[in-house]
Amino acid sequence: MRMKGIEMPVNTVIIVALAIMVLLMLAMFFFGGTRQMSATSLESAWSQGCSILKSHNCEADKVEGIMVADITGDGIKDSLLLICRAKYQDDTVSEYWCRNKCCGTVIVEGTSCSATGGVGDKECQMGFGRSTWKCNTAKDGNPDPACCPDAKQWSQTSRECE
Repeated sequence: MRMKGIEMPVNTVIIVALAIMVLLMLAMFFFGGTRQMSATSLESAWSQGCSILKSHNCEADKVEGIMVADITGDGIKDSLLLICRAKYQDDTVSEYWCRNKCCGTVIVEGTSCSATGGVGDKECQMGFGRSTWKCNTAKDGNPDPACCPDAKQWSQTSRECE
């Protein structure tokens, strides 16, 4: 009979421990779900921004001006460029790179690029067999840069890499 006095506290301890575990699991579910929602809202913002960009014929100069959703939490809509950089976790990508990703742009000789340091080269290296392509200005004086294989340079006159 003396064991009855000990059973009550042991049962209470077990019940309290189970209750704490359930509360912890609920907390993990809610906080873990919030991060997943952030990824989902980023994906949603990306899709929405890409739809808008496609309605503008995938013009790279529109990427920074398309304001879609607030992903930074400051109450102000963010640009498709910022959303692109967050989605791909790379703060160095340019409007052209994001345009290429968003619109599925196939990189061919003469595809426009930004030519700012190595960033422009990154824009031209999307796709199979393009790892050595560069973004360069036209050899005939036209300031609009374009993608070409490493050993060639864009000619605005002939509209091809020579």
